[in-house]
Amino acid sequence: MRRRAFLGAVAAAAAWSTTVHAQSDLPAWTSGGLARDSGGTLLSVFGLDPELAADVLRPATRDVALPDGYAPADLVSATGAGVASAGAQLIRSVIVDDTYALVEAAQADGVDVYVGSGYRSQSFQVTVFAAQVARWGSAELANRYSAEPGHSQHQLGTTIDFTDNFRAFRDSAAAAWLQAHAHQFGFLLPYTQTSQEFTGYVPEPWHARWVGRQLAGALQTAGYQTWTDSCADDALAVVTRLLG
Repeated sequence: MRRRAFLGAVAAAAAWSTTVHAQSDLPAWTSGGLARDSGGTLLSVFGLDPELAADVLRPATRDVALPDGYAPADLVSATGAGVASAGAQLIRSVIVDDTYALVEAAQADGVDVYVGSGYRSQSFQVTVFAAQVARWGSAELANRYSAEPGHSQHQLGTTIDFTDNFRAFRDSAAAAWLQAHAHQFGFLLPYTQTSQEFTGYVPEPWHARWVGRQLAGALQTAGYQTWTDSCADDALAVVTRLLG
C-alpha cells in the first residue's frame, strides 16, 4: 500500500508541476491527482476518499444545479465546534478542523476572519435570491451577485463567506491573506477577478470553498486565481468527470 501511495504521489507531483495554459490542459493536469492500485481501482482523489470527493467536489455553478433539495448529512454548528462565527452558522463536520485552523492562523497574523455565512438550504436561497432581485431590479442582474436556488455553493455546506461585512472586506488585509493562505487549509476562492467571464459572478474574495488541502494546494501552485482561459470551477468539473 505504501508503494502504491508513493507512486500515486509521484504521478500527482508530475501533473501538478504542469502549467495550466488553457482549459484543454485540465484533464492531464487533474488526472495526476487520482491514485489507483495495480488493478485500476481508485484509491484516492487528491488525497480524499473517492466517495467523499464525489460529494464535496460536485458542481454548483450558474449552469449546473445541485440535486434538488440536496443537503449534506453531517452539518454541525460552527460555534459549537469552536469556530468563530457570526450568529448561528452551520458547516459540514468534514471541514471543521481546517476551518478552525484557518481562522486561528489568520487571527495569529492579526487578520479578522470568521464564518460570516456557511450552509444555506435551497429554500433559504430562494429568500436570498429574491432579495437580490428586488435590489437590482431583474433576475439577470441579480444573478451576477447571487446564485439562483439550487445553484449556490453554500448549499454544499463546505463553502464559507469569511465575513459578513463585504464592503469592508473587499480590499482589506483579510482578503489578501485569504488569497495567499486559504489553500493551506483546503480552501479555494472560486470567484476571482479573472474568473468572472467563466463563473458569471462578480469577484467575491470572502467566498471560499473547501476541496481538501492537496487539490487546493495544487490549484494554488498552478496559479488558478489569475487564469484567463478557465477557472477553478472548470478544474473541479474535470475532476468529477474523471470520477465517472
